[in-house]
Amino acid sequence: MIRLKEEEFTDIVKYMRQEYGINLEKKRVLIECRMTRVLERYGLDSFSGYLDMLHRDRSGEMAGEMVNRLTTNYTYFYREPDHFDRLQDAILPDLLEHVPSGVLDIWCAGCSTGEECYTLSMVLKEYRRSRNDACRARILATDISGEALEKAKKGVYPVKELEGLPPEWRRRYCGKTDGRTFGVEEDLKTCVRFQRRNLMEPARASEKFHIILCRNVMIYFDKSSRERLITTLEDALDKGGYLLIGHAELLTAKETRLEPVYPAVYRKKRE
Repeated sequence: MIRLKEEEFTDIVKYMRQEYGINLEKKRVLIECRMTRVLERYGLDSFSGYLDMLHRDRSGEMAGEMVNRLTTNYTYFYREPDHFDRLQDAILPDLLEHVPSGVLDIWCAGCSTGEECYTLSMVLKEYRRSRNDACRARILATDISGEALEKAKKGVYPVKELEGLPPEWRRRYCGKTDGRTFGVEEDLKTCVRFQRRNLMEPARASEKFHIILCRNVMIYFDKSSRERLITTLEDALDKGGYLLIGHAELLTAKETRLEPVYPAVYRKKRE
């Protein structure tokens, strides 16, 4: 294992905090363990050499690879299911009552390998089935990791991930399996657009979303980065829009202008 020198560790911690909001102050051993093979693949024997290459790389691929290695892309289908129940029972009906076009814009921020956005696509289809409703949606799914996004676009997952889905959803939306993996139905992908994006970038003025899911992302951020991200998400929400975060990431009244409406769900005022 390649060991980090003190100045190298300081440089990596500073870089990850400034560029991506990720706090690695207590992750020295994790950095050494997870990045050693990456350095060896580049033929490097020191982190300083890797950092030199990183700063010269204009494609962003090396940075995305490092973020992918140093954060845990732990996700699965139907995670925190009460959110998806709440979407069908309350959030979608409320929004569709106030969105004349019937077309909802949704952002899955930090989508990782895609299980969340495909679960959301299933929820939308179930809503249409149960209510005979013609609601439509455009889902933007973003992540900093190009590797995670490539997996998400393929939509192929270990068969064990089927366990969390309702049986009828498995039959309707999950394709044939070879016993080890399965693929989501192609129809689930039609409303999803994948894009590489850094959540530390300011909100884009041209984009407004009726629903934003940014769940279990802020757990990696320090206080100042968390504040920046909350502002970005608030600015990206349309009036009356909903923000869903992880149940371990609850916001205080001092942190957000949004009003809490359900557990780990916040809404922007319509006025």
